[in-house]
Amino acid sequence: MLDDEDLEGLDGFYRFLSRLWVAEIDQEWFEALTEGSLSDVARDLELPVDEATTDEVERLAVDYCGLMIGPHGHVAPHQSVWAEGQFQGNTVISMQQFLDVVGEEVDSTMSDHLGVQLGVMGRIIEELAGSSDDAGKRDDLVELAQAFFVTHVAWIEQFLTHAAESNRSAFYGRLIEVTSEFLGQERNTWIVEPSR
Repeated sequence: MLDDEDLEGLDGFYRFLSRLWVAEIDQEWFEALTEGSLSDVARDLELPVDEATTDEVERLAVDYCGLMIGPHGHVAPHQSVWAEGQFQGNTVISMQQFLDVVGEEVDSTMSDHLGVQLGVMGRIIEELAGSSDDAGKRDDLVELAQAFFVTHVAWIEQFLTHAAESNRSAFYGRLIEVTSEFLGQERNTWIVEPSR
């Protein structure tokens, strides 16, 4: 298991990805990625961001909408659409149960959005990072993280495969690659194969 410092970095990265996926990038976030507190991270990840201009922010908003909202050729960012073939349903009920456990409030129309789910995984890992003094709590949080990853994060890889096929944006193309690589690594941490 990762130590607290590694878990804190992991929590931060989940939340970083969460914000990039949950909504289009606004001027404030674009400035953070190009010249502010997140510019080193954006550079390390090779996210193609240029100067923080209104035109660039607007272009990224259009790219986000084209990829995830539509009206044509978009890829649904909601797990219920992938799991149940329709928006909402049992997936949202399950998400609400996890949200109650971690003490997060999210509008039910967004609860099964991949950006929200990445943020919740980050929240669980944040709790895990602060639990090193209590072995029982730590074990419970590891089980919670494993259950949440299997139930509400692993599907995102399927979304990313389809998003890569539909994407026309350099920024979102790279974000798809980064997220896919990251979740591939995380799969090894949180999905426990049954022993034979």
